[in-house]
Amino acid sequence: MVSARKHLMTTGLAISLAFTHLTAAWSQATAPNYLPGPDFAGVAGSPAENARITALCGKNRNAADGYAPPPAFADQTRAPLANSKQAFGVDVVAKVDRTWGLAVLPDGRALISIRAGGLRIIDQVGVVSEPLAGSPVIQNARLSGMYDVSLDRDFAHNRTLYLGYVTRLSDTDPAAVGRIASAKLSIDGMALEDLKILREGPDILPRRIVQARDGTLLIPSAVIDSGGPNPQSLQSQLGKVLRINRDGSIPKDNPFVKDTTANPAIYALGFRDVHGAAIDPRTGALWVVENTPRGGDELNLIKPGGNYGFPVISYGRENGGALINGGKTAQEGMEQPAYYWNPSIAPGSLMFYTGRALPGWKGNAFITGLSGEQLVRLEMKAGKVVAEEKLLMDRCVRMKSVAQGPDGFIYVTTDEPKAELLRIRPMKK
Repeated sequence: MVSARKHLMTTGLAISLAFTHLTAAWSQATAPNYLPGPDFAGVAGSPAENARITALCGKNRNAADGYAPPPAFADQTRAPLANSKQAFGVDVVAKVDRTWGLAVLPDGRALISIRAGGLRIIDQVGVVSEPLAGSPVIQNARLSGMYDVSLDRDFAHNRTLYLGYVTRLSDTDPAAVGRIASAKLSIDGMALEDLKILREGPDILPRRIVQARDGTLLIPSAVIDSGGPNPQSLQSQLGKVLRINRDGSIPKDNPFVKDTTANPAIYALGFRDVHGAAIDPRTGALWVVENTPRGGDELNLIKPGGNYGFPVISYGRENGGALINGGKTAQEGMEQPAYYWNPSIAPGSLMFYTGRALPGWKGNAFITGLSGEQLVRLEMKAGKVVAEEKLLMDRCVRMKSVAQGPDGFIYVTTDEPKAELLRIRPMKK
């Protein structure tokens, strides 16, 4: 254990130093100011709606950014506005701590992960449980913590769930370690049991855990800086989608498993910070939504072995406004996003709606927006976005996670300072 810990610390320090050096190398010295044009719709979907939301919530921090590189194909960005005919209401189920992950149990209760550590269960009337016993302890991991919680597809029978989190091995360790774990929810719902570490490393920042049709686990692993080679490196697990079996082993058909120089867990590469991931129930394909530093947030259809370009190509910029790699948006051999947003919505999670309670939205994709303070509804056809609608913007809060319940309602967690669990239901007659 001591030698393993020393190895993790050394590797983590090396990666940290590499981040520092290479971020500076990729950074641009100038930061042009891109002003919105006269027909710019801001983040609310139309000029009129943008003006209404601005009056209600104050000016969104992203709305003044007029950077708008041309798309590679029609409707790759700023799709026509959808006009929803689905009437709905919103209930506040509970006030909660700062959350990250959200999974709705078969009995309708919500299981949430608390970023600072631990998990809680919220019942249908809003009673919030004590932290579940046996949850992993988070040791002071700056910009990290307890991220996703997701249910095994056979949860109703095996009570198995999956956790993605980042911690330190002790308070004195300089390097944080990312972990993917499995556990079982106790029969009384008050504890986690049989916790097993499936994969860990200082170069894993697990944002979400999605189970594919074949039972394997697909895990977006983020990178926080806006440059550097890690997303393009086949040795680093940062800026990747990883794929492992439910026992932590490597699937034999992973795309780089025969490359002795590559990390065998890598499934796709070239990402910055994928916050949302979901399987399309109609096709079984994995889709992800990605935060880039400033604008250019992406919706991507994932192909095994695909290279999604970051930071060689991007429709966004660095946080300070400088261009990424000179503003390059395309390169041969690199995948284009199916859709992107300028200005940022800062996507938090992704879900495909399959329920019956809100039939006007069946088959649509839902994406939470953090700094965009919205729930985005996308109408899609043949893998392309054909219309977009902004929902819940009049609540003036950051939207974190979205999930469908067994009742067919949609559940959303909001971020600080108004952390709540919301329930979207049909309009009461």
